[in-house]
Amino acid sequence: MIKIKNNFLNKKDFNLIKDTMLGPNFPWYYNKSKVDIDGKDNLYNYQLTHTFFIDGSINSGGYNLLEPVLKKLKVKELIRIKANLVPRTSKIHRFETHTDQDYDCKGAILYINSNNGCTIFEEGRRDGSSKHVTSKENRTVLFNANKNHQGTTCTDEKIRVLINFNYQ
Repeated sequence: MIKIKNNFLNKKDFNLIKDTMLGPNFPWYYNKSKVDIDGKDNLYNYQLTHTFFIDGSINSGGYNLLEPVLKKLKVKELIRIKANLVPRTSKIHRFETHTDQDYDCKGAILYINSNNGCTIFEEGRRDGSSKHVTSKENRTVLFNANKNHQGTTCTDEKIRVLINFNYQ
């Protein structure tokens, strides 16, 4: 089941996260593919990432910024927290469908900036059609991290930025 929550954090907490991540000193790292599936590649299949938490350990000096999010999500156990920065393209490109994890766990996406990019969930509607969740700052979408979904680029802003949480 997919749940969308607007204005997820209070303005002060959200703006601290946003201003830090979109500031000039936040470290972003190049990934040559957004979703690595069978060696498929195209010109737009890349992104910048920042991994806050992975393999049972904090991986970022910015981890403490996310405390309000973890508290609001009622996280019992973290699996991964990864931020994605996807550059603007002249037309919207969809990335490959994927799952975040291959087992049952919770997923949440916190959108850092508003833009016309979206996350598409295959099992989002009762009739079986896909559910498109547009990137809107301080919006969170909750989902099962082992369900198929895909992201897109955007055309109306320089970048599309979000944080993906996988947890129990």
